[in-house]
Parts: sequence; C-alpha cells; structure tokens
Amino acid sequence: MAERGVALELAGVSAGYGETVVIENVDLTLSAGDTLSIVGRNGVGKTTLLATLMGHTTLHAGRILLDGIDIARWSVHRRVRHGLGFVPQEREIFSSLTVRENLAVAARPGHWTLASVFDLFPRLAERQAGRGDELSGGEQQMLAIGRALVGNPGVLLMDEPSEGLAPVIVEELVRAVRRLAATQGLTMILVEQNARLALALAPRTIVMDRGRIVHDGESAVLRDDPATLERLFGVAGR
Repeated sequence: MAERGVALELAGVSAGYGETVVIENVDLTLSAGDTLSIVGRNGVGKTTLLATLMGHTTLHAGRILLDGIDIARWSVHRRVRHGLGFVPQEREIFSSLTVRENLAVAARPGHWTLASVFDLFPRLAERQAGRGDELSGGEQQMLAIGRALVGNPGVLLMDEPSEGLAPVIVEELVRAVRRLAATQGLTMILVEQNARLALALAPRTIVMDRGRIVHDGESAVLRDDPATLERLFGVAGR
C-alpha cells in the first residue's frame, strides 16, 4: 500500500476570541483520507478548534499546516481555495437561492459536481428548484454538506451534522458520511455531540476537555470501554 501524505497538522495551536484563549497547545496530525471524530462535553473547545482551522478565531500560538503549507495567518477565502471545506453548525445556506443556485455559487472544478451531490443526496435532486428557506432542517443540512463538497476540498470539516435532526434523517446522513469516508483522498473531521454516533462514523476519535486533547485513539477501543468513555465524557449510558 502506498504511503499516504500528511493532509493536516496542528502544532502547538492555542487560539480563542480576542485575548481569551479557548483551545491550548493542540497537536494533531491527519493523513490524507483519514476520518476523525471530535467529542467532548459542551463548551470544551470543539467548535473553536474547527473555527481556528477556518481562520475565524484569534491565533495565539502554533502552526496549522495544510498539505505541508502553514496557513495559520491566511484569510478564510485563501484557506478555502487551498482545500478546506466547512459545514457550519448553523448551516448558513442562502435562503433566497434555490438548491441548485446554492450549489452553483460554491462550485469549483473537481470530482464533486452538482450531479454527484444529487447522487449522494437524492432529496436535493428532488428539491433542486426549491428555495433554501423552503427546505426542512435535514434538507438544509444536506445542502450545507453538498455546498462544501462542490468546492472540492481536500479536508472537510463538519460541525454537529446530526444536531436537531429526526432519527430517519440522521440515518440518511450517516450513510452519506460513510460514502464520503470511502472517497479516495478526502480527509474529514467531524465534531459530534452524540458520542455513540461519532465513534461509529470514524475509526479514530479524540476527546477534548477544557480546550485540550485528553484522549486520542481508535474509536473501537473507546466504544468497547464504557468505563473510560464515562470518565472522559460521561456518556456511557447514552
């Protein structure tokens, strides 16, 4: 098997909002094609970590390497052009545009096209002429993921993709995420409050607490060790 290169590396990253430090001394490395879940209690820095990768926070220390290039001081738009894709917790679709228009404005040349997004999410194909504000919450989440994909990122960040969605829609999203994880070369980071779902979606999981990574290991090991899961996250019974 050919050796995979490093897609994303964080070295000694501390960041927050203004003078307030939220994440501190974070070290993390992902190879191309890796899928990683990030879990932890509310307010421990999970979303801030993704926001820092995208350039939405104040960087206090450290380096962020995307394909070996330090992007820590780059603008958000430059990071996106270099291969970062982001699905925010708030979805942030354009409510006055149709599904097709939402996708078209974000499209860049590459594997992911409007047609391949419609293949991944048939619901969007059915609703492609509908406006963003006419979609259900689940359809809006699918559109947010599709919009990130048509930018053809090398690294895709997703913040709480299952939040507030009905179980049947979550199942549909899980199938889609698993298809994405099988996509050659696509690296994914999922922040997910549902720890059981997070452990099922990614082979590797990190647990954050008070702005630091306190556990980094195989999801299967953590899933089969409820005592450790309870100690780290208090979720053994969830």
